[in-house]
Amino acid sequence: MTVRLTPNLVRMCGTDAQPPRCVALAGEIGRAVQCTIYAERPSPCREFDTEHEACQRARRYFGLP
Repeated sequence: MTVRLTPNLVRMCGTDAQPPRCVALAGEIGRAVQCTIYAERPSPCREFDTEHEACQRARRYFGLP
């Protein structure tokens, strides 16, 4: 479910796609979504919150408030 970037860094598959969509995301964006690996999510996901600039960009991209 990940792509290795460096020996110590991975990224979730799909997050670099166009449009980006994490392989662990289930549901329809703007309606109801959930992380299918939430309890086991990697550290970058744990650090990522709604105040993160990347989250704000994603919300704007999908026309979400």
